[in-house]
Amino acid sequence: MMYKKHILETIPYKVGATKAESKNKSEDQKIYKLSSNENFLGPSPKALEAIQESLNELSEYHHRDDSVLKKALAEHYDNGIKADQYITANSGVEIIDIICRGFLDTDSEVIVSSPTFKAYGNFATIENATVIDVPLKIPDFGLNVEGIIDAINENTRLIFLTTPNNPTGTVIPKKDVDYLLDNIPDTVIVVYDEVYFHFVEDPQFCNAAYYIKKNKNIIAIHSFSKAYGLAGMRIGYAFSTPKIASYLQKISRPFMINVLSTAAAVGALTDNEHIENTQKLISEQKKWMYVQFEKLGITYWKSEANFILFKSPIAEEKITSAFLKAGIMVRPCSKFGVKDHIRVTVATPNVNANFFEVLKALLSI
Repeated sequence: MMYKKHILETIPYKVGATKAESKNKSEDQKIYKLSSNENFLGPSPKALEAIQESLNELSEYHHRDDSVLKKALAEHYDNGIKADQYITANSGVEIIDIICRGFLDTDSEVIVSSPTFKAYGNFATIENATVIDVPLKIPDFGLNVEGIIDAINENTRLIFLTTPNNPTGTVIPKKDVDYLLDNIPDTVIVVYDEVYFHFVEDPQFCNAAYYIKKNKNIIAIHSFSKAYGLAGMRIGYAFSTPKIASYLQKISRPFMINVLSTAAAVGALTDNEHIENTQKLISEQKKWMYVQFEKLGITYWKSEANFILFKSPIAEEKITSAFLKAGIMVRPCSKFGVKDHIRVTVATPNVNANFFEVLKALLSI
């Protein structure tokens, strides 16, 4: 047979619904999308300006490679990580795919910690690797470091760590990352997904760059979809040690990212004001939302990202449907590995207030 059996049996990663799809279900009602952790302030104005200036270049293969973006990234981070240590791609998800294609095969294993981003396991399965789940600790969703170390064997190739984690919003303290790195073999690579790092305020958080500068076997994943408000442009990147980066760059396809995405990303990197406004909004609104959850007696987890996970007072299918009827999209989390919990994006004050008005009404039914 021409088909690979393990791919036929793979359940593809399913993204959340779009506003257009939900609007069809809610007739002409205005939809507030609080299900995908997008930036309610919109894209960086400097990114929009850069896109506009690049429109006339669409007929050309304008960039021979991704060196323009890699140089901009290196400069943005004060050259702590050199340009040739970056791997760019068509979104952070594409980066996960590249990593799995580069390091996994039939005989390999990866470790994930649910609840977490399901794409890790999905792409690993496509490479016919075995996915080992070492769940986060309950009830605080802390990383089970000892459990991960115990799960490592001669077939382990990758450990996926997400900090802040999606959907819990929790970070992995530096002491836990240090302990893990000190107790895993050199044959194992840690994939350090920190796409929500712009929102972190917890001093226990440690950026992946710290470890990469120490030549640890870590691959960091970043994205322009969250704080920069460029989810629709599909642009992401990774960075790692010179050896690992050089290897992954051999897998990247030519002309991976388009002219407009490149221009938008480079422009966004210069827009410190947009990032600061975004961080201020999220920080202030999270604190306000915590108070509202407490007033309603609803269990929630403080988040270092731009979303909050809370325990649904009613079945997740029922509450998700009820919110949608009211024009609000939220994300049920059973597919992440935590049933009857809901993830809600932190938005602007009026949208957040609307969310809680609907929640209060549901609780009174």
